[in-house]
Amino acid sequence: MTLIRLMLRNTVRRPVRLALTVGGLAMVVLAFGLLRLTLDEWHSGVRAAANNRLITVHAMSDSLLLPLSYRERIAVVPGVQVVHYGNVFGVEYRDAKESFGAFAEQMSTFFETYPEVIVNEADRLAFLKDRGGCLIGQKLAARFGWKVGDVIPLKGTSHPGNWELTVRGIFRSSSPGIMGEGELYVHWQFANERLRTAAPDRADQVGWYVATTAPGVNPRSVVAAIDATFANSFAETRTEREQAYIAGWVARSGALLDTLDWLSGVMNGIAALVLVNALAMAVRERTREYGVMKTLGFQPRHLVALVLGESLLVALGGALAGLGLLYPAARLYAVMVAGGKTVGAYEITSETIWLCLGVMGLVGLLAALWPAVRLSRMTTLEGLRHRG
Repeated sequence: MTLIRLMLRNTVRRPVRLALTVGGLAMVVLAFGLLRLTLDEWHSGVRAAANNRLITVHAMSDSLLLPLSYRERIAVVPGVQVVHYGNVFGVEYRDAKESFGAFAEQMSTFFETYPEVIVNEADRLAFLKDRGGCLIGQKLAARFGWKVGDVIPLKGTSHPGNWELTVRGIFRSSSPGIMGEGELYVHWQFANERLRTAAPDRADQVGWYVATTAPGVNPRSVVAAIDATFANSFAETRTEREQAYIAGWVARSGALLDTLDWLSGVMNGIAALVLVNALAMAVRERTREYGVMKTLGFQPRHLVALVLGESLLVALGGALAGLGLLYPAARLYAVMVAGGKTVGAYEITSETIWLCLGVMGLVGLLAALWPAVRLSRMTTLEGLRHRG
């Protein structure tokens, strides 16, 4: 109990230094936490991907279109239960800064293919009946203040012309990593009819097919069968499991993700330096006190425990303060990173919390090593003769 009281007294002896050190560590934890949130957001889609969904795109590039006629040929591949398709529906609201993710989907299979989309039954039926209607995520609705029944004027980018869409439903997602809540969906047939007039060379084509496999079917065999069906055709396909497809997108940003990992390590190094500096000053100031303590019978292990305890207490204080700041910062960060587009989830998980606490605990241990070794080697005479 004596050691614990001494740890607490030593920790708060210099309140200004303590506040500055805890504040510095809190900023490091905040930056580290935001980096981890970014990495988690990138990988969330991979973790949430469905095992029975296969994505088929053009073999040469995701941006190239596939013929609508491929739907019937994919549907008869053994093991395929449902075939869905869609296109990017590029639009802007008021100006380019207010763009967002928008997609034209085949709605007869949309809700079956993506059970993650949750909308009340009345709104779902109203949307299915209105070819000129749209379905929007609750984050997108909150962003612009839209509600069911509103008519949204939009300017087309990939789909030329001016569009007026009626909001028929607002959905939430049980898996934001796959189906974000900041997106808008329209009927593929409605968008395709306009393309036949405005851009006929892109009509009756789709950007992707999503094949849902039947229960008990090995998705790998279906992947190979689909691509074999269109081998040597004028538009060959590349089919992947949803998880692999999303992982491929993440891998294309591998350099960025590696940089974020590297920055995470730099943040921890800065935290260790901040804490080492504070502990070094504290130990130097108290060297004579430690010498007196040795004359009273305190062993080197007791002094090491005092330094280690103080380091861990300060590190824990910085971690808790940083995590307290991380919650409001994550909400603001999500909006800033989105740049006016789809807002990611950026949810603070228990893994992120424990990682921040664990890393700061490790920083506390590492920061205490040098001061602790110095104290353990110090003789009583050296301590008493020290002038700090």
